[in-house]
Amino acid sequence: MSRSPSTTVPLPTLVMREQDGMRGGRADPSWPRISIVTPSYNQAPFLEQAILSVLGQDYPNLEYMIVDGGSTDGSVEIIRRYERHLAWWVSEPDEGQSHAIEKGFARATGALLNWINSDDLLFPGALRHIATAWRARPDGDLFVGSNASCDADGRIWRISVLGSQAAICHRQGVIPIGQQSVFFSREIYQRIGGIRRDLHYVMDRDLYLRMLGAGGKLVTSHALIGAWRYHAGTKSASATDACNREIAAFLSANGISPRRREVAKWWMRLVRCCDGSYWRSWRLTRRLGGRTPAEIFDHSL
Repeated sequence: MSRSPSTTVPLPTLVMREQDGMRGGRADPSWPRISIVTPSYNQAPFLEQAILSVLGQDYPNLEYMIVDGGSTDGSVEIIRRYERHLAWWVSEPDEGQSHAIEKGFARATGALLNWINSDDLLFPGALRHIATAWRARPDGDLFVGSNASCDADGRIWRISVLGSQAAICHRQGVIPIGQQSVFFSREIYQRIGGIRRDLHYVMDRDLYLRMLGAGGKLVTSHALIGAWRYHAGTKSASATDACNREIAAFLSANGISPRRREVAKWWMRLVRCCDGSYWRSWRLTRRLGGRTPAEIFDHSL
């Protein structure tokens, strides 16, 4: 169970149009359709902020879906408040986060896909930035921006500015990108067979590894796109042993030895020192730390 935030962070002001989320409204086809799925289970303390960070994007061709695993903590009541702005939602028992994402993506019609967990956030203007990158590079497969880490109250405590592509050593299992800030084409998602339902902690790393291994073209940006929220109820915090076992099995299945991965990590750190991304990360964390993503509208770094 997730714990409630210790202080109240005001929800962003939101003026939604009928086309937000694609239910009952017209989309602007001049912008690529972006499909976002929010998997959720008993995350009521955080869910509304996640929903508002997506619907508040003011993006003209958004397809937004929520897949709830049968919550009993008031999450369904929150979802119902926004259902007219959703393309689809459901609340029913499932096999976990990956299954929920798979169910949502099976209905997706967008050119670009991503999932935003019910305790995570998007920065204002993130979808327009991703769409602009897609317009400039329609041959791209993965569109990746910089990521932030937040505390339970949604306040930033670390910003990770994306380094150069040379720092992404995917063949050694080092993929230093934040899931919230990675949008990928529906074509490559379907081509590699989609997300693995049997993975619960490294499904994002596995997905990106298979995409890049299949020749997926990476398009990178320094812009802040998404934010990951760390709290006592996150899976990585509450199930450390299970997470470590799955990581070890993932590396072994892909023929990646601990030594190779460690060498790749040091190479990544060296590249990031040389390309300035460590310095930019430190500088932005000092400048923006303690604020919430909703308060940051200028995300071009």
